[in-house]
Amino acid sequence: MEPAAGMRRYLAVLLGLCGVVLATVLTLNLIIGARALGSAEGTRQASVWQEQSRGVTYAPPAGNTRPFKALRLADRLPSINAVVLGSSTVMGLTEALFPPEWRTYNMAVTGNVTGVIAAEADYIERRFSSVRHVLVGLDWSVGNIYGTGGVGQVDLAADFYTRAYDINEVPLIKRIEDALSWPRVASLGSVMSGALKSDAPMAALHGALADFGGREYRCPDNAVARDFDLINRGLCRGYRYDGSWTFANDSRLSPAQAATLSAAAVAPSSKYTRLLCSTEGAPNAAYLDHLAATAKRFKDKGGEMIFLLPPLAPGLETALMNNARWKPCLEKTKAALDAWARKEGLTIIDAGAAERAGCTSHEFADEHHAYPECNARILQKFFAELKAARVLAGLYVTTK
Repeated sequence: MEPAAGMRRYLAVLLGLCGVVLATVLTLNLIIGARALGSAEGTRQASVWQEQSRGVTYAPPAGNTRPFKALRLADRLPSINAVVLGSSTVMGLTEALFPPEWRTYNMAVTGNVTGVIAAEADYIERRFSSVRHVLVGLDWSVGNIYGTGGVGQVDLAADFYTRAYDINEVPLIKRIEDALSWPRVASLGSVMSGALKSDAPMAALHGALADFGGREYRCPDNAVARDFDLINRGLCRGYRYDGSWTFANDSRLSPAQAATLSAAAVAPSSKYTRLLCSTEGAPNAAYLDHLAATAKRFKDKGGEMIFLLPPLAPGLETALMNNARWKPCLEKTKAALDAWARKEGLTIIDAGAAERAGCTSHEFADEHHAYPECNARILQKFFAELKAARVLAGLYVTTK
């Protein structure tokens, strides 16, 4: 055989084997991805398991958790009277951080914007009479209060999950991209490795591919957990029974990292500066008006709505305030919110400069996601001062 012909045959065999491996990986990850991108049955099973076990679980996808959270809220309504609304910046608020009379479920949804949060508050006030206390996260740091759209519409009915994934069907090309992404390939490798090491490899592989949820296991704090997606399996990374996020497997900032991130936040290309000055610091008035009207209805029924400007990593807000270019925008935001609170008789907890409440860099996963320890410092001070009918200067504003 001529060398050239042998080389061509070798390359053909090699490419053929690569194609078989790639096709196998794609096929298996598309099967897994069908669950990872969310399904009504997976959501139902995750919710049923959590209600029975009161454990930690994750129901995919991370970017569309409202169906799961709405189903959990419906299950929890008989035993709660308080709800947290917002984006992932308030997912660190656990029920233990609130007064005993607040029996709380954290309904925060990843990527939630203020226009939708306002609609959620309205829906809850009108339809869930047992809810008397609401804490709403108002995010200026990630630009949510500056949105240009109107107040959205939401469905928080218990059966919303049965329709949600048909509404948000993911195109095939996106599913293929997801199936070939490195996290999915690495996760599949872990699954295959674990199956091969088990006593029954084929049964273990079938379970991983066919079952919505994996086996129950224990978290470091001894909480029981079960994951309904492979990518977070075994990490205890999910939602607690009270709706808060565990932050398991997330890193914690060092003082040096927090300082670096704060310095980067004032750059013109920073997402914080671009969003902060997108409207020269003016919040969307329609959002504030809608929230104030909902808050009034709660108050008329003997309830209350409290607003939180979520904590930021130590030094970040100060860095923006110390920059002549961005300071006017942030001051305009704070002044507008303060005037709104005083006019409507509302309470805003301003926790942006979290270091003033004693929070440290170690209590943050990144610039705007605080761990429960930092949130505890803020809320404990707030409720203690509120109970004593005093205002803690610089941490929050309150009007009667």
